[in-house]
Amino acid sequence: MHAIIEPVPAFPKPAVGLVIANVTVFPGSRAGWGWQLLDVDKATVGTGQIAIDGEAYAAWGTDDDYLYTYTAAQLGLTIVEIVPDAPPAPPVADEPAPVVEG
Repeated sequence: MHAIIEPVPAFPKPAVGLVIANVTVFPGSRAGWGWQLLDVDKATVGTGQIAIDGEAYAAWGTDDDYLYTYTAAQLGLTIVEIVPDAPPAPPVADEPAPVVEG
């Protein structure tokens, strides 16, 4: 999952994507995760850490989009779209064995 964001100034190119990774949860109390801002070439142009507890943690529930909206709000970013992971590729059917004439 990642988020497309309105471009924000960054060096060497503006950031246009937000990725969240390494989420650590302490059930019932708090959580933390790392974030990255990416440019159009998917190069990292910014990183950091976010932690939540109390009301912010309780508001998370089971909707992982919340991690993106919360992070964007903390960083002053505007999310254009949250993009889910690509679905897994369908399995490749076994090819029939070649016919050998003889």
